Amino acid sequence: MKCVSYTRTLPWKNHQGELAIAEQNQRIAAYLAEHKELDLLKKYSDRKNDEKARTAFDQMTDDGVERKFDCIIVASMYYCGPDFPAARQAIKETLYATGIDLIVLEENLDTRTASRKEVEDYFEAKRCEMHAEIMFAWRKKQGAGFRLTNSVPFGYIRRNGESNMIKDEEVAPYLSEAFSRYASGQKMRDIAKWLNEQGVEPPMRHKKRILGKPYDAEPDQWTTDMLRCLFRNPTYTGAAANGSRQIIAENCHEPYITKEQFQAFPCNMREDENKISIRKSYKKPNPLAKHIVCTCGRALCWHKDKKTGEELFYCRYCRAHKENGKNLKVPAATIYKNVMDALELEHLEEEKLAAAIQQGAGKKAIEVVRAERSVQMKSILAELNMEQFRRVPLYESYMANEITEEQYHAELMDYEEAHRKLNERLTAIMEDTLVWERALSLRNPWIQQMAQYKTPEELDRNFVKKYIEQVTVTLLDDGQAEISLTMKTDEWKQMLSRIEVEGTDSGTKE
Repeated sequence: MKCVSYTRTLPWKNHQGELAIAEQNQRIAAYLAEHKELDLLKKYSDRKNDEKARTAFDQMTDDGVERKFDCIIVASMYYCGPDFPAARQAIKETLYATGIDLIVLEENLDTRTASRKEVEDYFEAKRCEMHAEIMFAWRKKQGAGFRLTNSVPFGYIRRNGESNMIKDEEVAPYLSEAFSRYASGQKMRDIAKWLNEQGVEPPMRHKKRILGKPYDAEPDQWTTDMLRCLFRNPTYTGAAANGSRQIIAENCHEPYITKEQFQAFPCNMREDENKISIRKSYKKPNPLAKHIVCTCGRALCWHKDKKTGEELFYCRYCRAHKENGKNLKVPAATIYKNVMDALELEHLEEEKLAAAIQQGAGKKAIEVVRAERSVQMKSILAELNMEQFRRVPLYESYMANEITEEQYHAELMDYEEAHRKLNERLTAIMEDTLVWERALSLRNPWIQQMAQYKTPEELDRNFVKKYIEQVTVTLLDDGQAEISLTMKTDEWKQMLSRIEVEGTDSGTKE
C-alpha cells in the first residue's frame, strides 16, 4: 500500500510532552519497519515555527484528492494540520471519504481495520476535546467576580478566569439531598414540596439574586419540570456538557452524583428506552429507499409478507404491472442481486477503461477534443478580429461629425456587447476543454469512485447513497425483474464513450 507521512513543528493543541519532528519521524519509521505492507512514498512536513503553517498539509491534501497515495501516517492527531477543523475537513471529510486511510500512532487508530462508526466516534471525541479547550480559554479572558451562564447550572458557581466550577455552598446540601431522595425512589412532586418547605430558591430566582438582577418576576416555588431539568443534566456527574446534554469533557469539577447513579435515574432510563424504541420504529430496512423507481417513473413500494417474512417490491400505480387485479410482486432479494451484479459490471468496465487510458487511448481522445475546440476557438477569434475593425471607423466618424454623440454611444454599446458575448463563448470553450481533459483521464470522478469499489456483503443505505443515483426496475410476469442502474457520477461515465476499448463498447450502459 502506498503511504505518506505528515509531521509539523507546532501542535494545534497544548500537547502533553512536545514531539519534535525528528521524534515524530522516528515513531513513524519504527511503525513502518513492523508493517512491511506499507510503502512510504513521501514525507510532508510543515517546519515553520508558526501555528498557521499549512503549506505541506495543503499539498498533501491535493495529492490525496488525486489519489497519489492510499494512506496517511501521523505520530499524533495533535500534529495533524494547523488546527482541528482543518484536519477534520481534509482528513475525515475529504480524503477518508474518498478511500484514503489514516493511521494515528499515539492512539492506535488505523482506519483500515476500524469500522466507520469507530472513526466517526474518534473524530467526535476530538471535536468535543477541542470545544472544551476553546471554552476554558474563553473563561480565562473574563474579569473578576462570579458569572453564571447557561453552562453553570444550579448548585455551582464559577469565578471568571477560572476553568473549573465549584459547588455553591448555599444550596449544595439541599441539592445533594434532592438527588439522594430521587435515587431512593421518591417522586419529583414530593421532592419539590420538600424544597419549598425548606425555603430553597428555584434555580432562575437564585441565579438572578446572585448576579444582582431583579428577580421578583421569577417563580418562587419549585416545580417538577425544574427538577426534571436538574436530574437529566450530566453536568452534576462532574462533566462539561453542551445544551443538548452531550458530554464534551469528563472530570471538570466536583460532582454531586456518580455517572452510574445519574444513568440509573428513572427519568434518564425512560428517556433512553424511548430513544431506542423511536429508532426501531423509524428504521427503514429497504436500502434502496428513495433510489428505486418503476419504469413508469413512480417509486416502487417495499412490502414484507407477514406470513413468510419475504421482502417484496411492487408498483401500485402502473396498470401494466397488474395480473388478475393484483400487483405483480418481485422478491427484494432478486432486485438486490441484480443491483450487485450491475455494480460488479460497472467495476469491470472501469478497470477496462482505466487500462485503456493508461495505454494512451485517453490521450488520443483528448487530442481529438482539443482539435475540435481549436477550430471553434479560431472561428471566434476571427470574429473578434472583425469586431476590432468596427471601433476605429466608428470613432473617426464621430470625430468627423458624421454621426451624433447619441449614435456613437449606441453603436459603441452594441460593439461592447458583441465583444463581451464572444469573450464568454471563448471562455466557455476553454473551460469545456478542461472538463474534457479531466473526463478522459484517470481523474474522471466515475473512474476514481469505482476504483474504490469493494464488493459489500449486502446492500446498505450508506453504500447505496455513495454509489447509486437511481435504480429503474422493469417488473416481469415470472417474478423476475430487469434493472437499469444510474450511478452518482453517470454523466462523467458518458463522457468516456469517446475512448475506444478493444472488444468493448464503453458507451453502453449495463
